[in-house]
Parts: sequence; structure tokens; C-alpha cells
Amino acid sequence: MNKKIAVISSGNGGQSMAAYFSYLGYNVALYAREAERVDMFPDNHFVISGAVEAETDVELISSDMERVVKDAYLIMVTTPAQYHPIVARAMAPHLIDGQAVILNPGRTFGTYAFSKVLTECGCKASIMLGETDTFTFTCRCPELRKPQIYKIKDSVRLAAHDNSYAERLLGIIHEIFNMFSLAESVLYTGFSNIGMIFHPMPILMNITRVEAKEDFKFYVQGISQLVAGILEKMDVERVMVANAYGVKVPTARQWLAEAYGSRGDSLYEQIQNTDAYKTVLAPTDIDTRYIFEDILTGCVPTSCAGSEAGVRTEVLDTLIKWASIIYGRDFKAEGRNENLIDFKKFLNP
Repeated sequence: MNKKIAVISSGNGGQSMAAYFSYLGYNVALYAREAERVDMFPDNHFVISGAVEAETDVELISSDMERVVKDAYLIMVTTPAQYHPIVARAMAPHLIDGQAVILNPGRTFGTYAFSKVLTECGCKASIMLGETDTFTFTCRCPELRKPQIYKIKDSVRLAAHDNSYAERLLGIIHEIFNMFSLAESVLYTGFSNIGMIFHPMPILMNITRVEAKEDFKFYVQGISQLVAGILEKMDVERVMVANAYGVKVPTARQWLAEAYGSRGDSLYEQIQNTDAYKTVLAPTDIDTRYIFEDILTGCVPTSCAGSEAGVRTEVLDTLIKWASIIYGRDFKAEGRNENLIDFKKFLNP
């Protein structure tokens, strides 16, 4: 197979996806933002375990964006969403007409933030830009070149920044993954951001355990019945904000059933019954994407969108303020706020 795919980010998701695409026979280029990161890879040989057991060689690992995206028909951006502006600036001079760029995932208002930076950087290429509602795998990469793919999700939604090319974008991804389906719009994928529900609050509720580098299972042990109850309240706010923008999104419980087939009489029970979550360990550093990605690109834009629509988001707002105090940063000012996104234009007349 001669088709080239570029994977942007050499973290857990990037290594897992690059190795998987290579295993399928694609010519894969993996991008790492720093040359020092590239130097950490002793070679390009990957060993995949979990849902797939395979060994494969990735064609290229580089910090040269031009080399990575050159001739790639599909570019998968798997970097944590707070780095999307950096990626867009690096990519802008090198994109060409017809390339597909998918933010996997986009988090909330992802394609709008990405597209805005491309425009500001003078990118004239006519690309097909899209985003997913969640990352395709549940995975970790405990060692370089040894990704563990716990689960390839049963359902992933894809939306195009411009619906005129939505079917073409879906066709491209269907060559690889048949569980992808089209969402009505990027508002749907954005407000379906479950990471903002499942990630930051459990970190904050277990912050001393994470700080002490305690070895515990993030979902199974970190999300107790008490924590799960708070998550359900946050989830109600997320769904209400989406409704205010004319979008009906699944609840966290519905999403778990759809993505993983998880069953239970409460969110807590469903999380406990999600096989893909049973062995996922908690971060061992409080400086984690579970805070920075999910608050900056999930909680903040959802809170701001709610404020614009007159929807109260008391739990979300409290989380943002609490995290800002703990981390000594103004997450509201740093995130995808009203200075970056014109929320008013998305409200129903």
C-alpha cells in the first residue's frame, strides 16, 4: 500500500495510531514537536499489544512538519487539543489542496480554533478539515514504541468543518475504520466531549494521590460513587448547553453504552463495568493533559457557551475556578473563551 498518512503527536495516542496504521500497511510519518523527542526513539520498530498484537516499522519519525505532511492524503492530529494552535501554525505553510486533516479528537470548537489559526497564518490550501468526538482508541504507551491498545472504540462520530465535504471525509476514514459515522455538525462532536466530564474532576478529587505518584486505577478506583455523582451533575450542564445551541448529544451514560457497550444502573456502575477502563492507571504527575487539555478545550468553551446562552453551569464554573487556584493559572483566560470563539453566531435565532 503506497498511501501515506501523517500522524501529528508522538504521545500515547500518536504512537498507538502510527503503529496501527503501519500495521495495516500504510506509509506512516509520525511528527514530534521537538527534535529531542525524536532522538529518544532508538529506531522505528514498534510492538503493539492489546486489541492488536503485532510488530511493525513506522516509515518516518521527524520534527520536520514539511517532511511529515508532504504527500500525505490523510493527516491525523492526535496531539492534546491545547496544542492545536501550535500544530496549525507549523502546518499552515505546508498544506496543499485536497488533503484531509482530522482532529482526533477536536474537543470543543476544535475545528474553529484550528481553522482560525490557519487563516491567520495565511494558509490558502483548500483542505478537508474535520474532527471526532473522541479518540479512536483507549490506549497507553508505557514505553517508547510499545503502544498498548486496550480497546478500539465501537463508535466514533466524525464531523466536517464544512458539511459540503462531509461524505468525502467519511469515505476516507472508512477505508480504515468502519465504526466511524457522520455527526450532524462540529457542534455535535464538540458538545459530545466526554473527556471534559471524565478527566479533570477525578484528578482534582484525587489530587494528593496523583501528587504522591500513587499507583491506582484512574477510572475504577479514582471515580468513586461520590465522584461519579458529581460527574453526572456536570454532564447535565453539558447536555443543557448543547440543547441551547440546538444540538441533542448523548449523556455520559448513553455514550458509555454506545462506545463500549457498558451497562449499569448508574454512571458509577457503568464505569466499573467498562472493560477498557479496568487496567488504565492514573497519571503520576499533576501536570497532566487530563487537566490542561480537558479544562482549556472542554470545560472553558462549554462554560462560555452556556454563559452566552443563559444556561447556568455551576459545577463546571466551580471546577474551572478550583483548578485555577490549585495550579496558579487563570484557566478561563487561557482557554477557548469568548475572545477566541464567537459563541453568539452559533445560537439558534
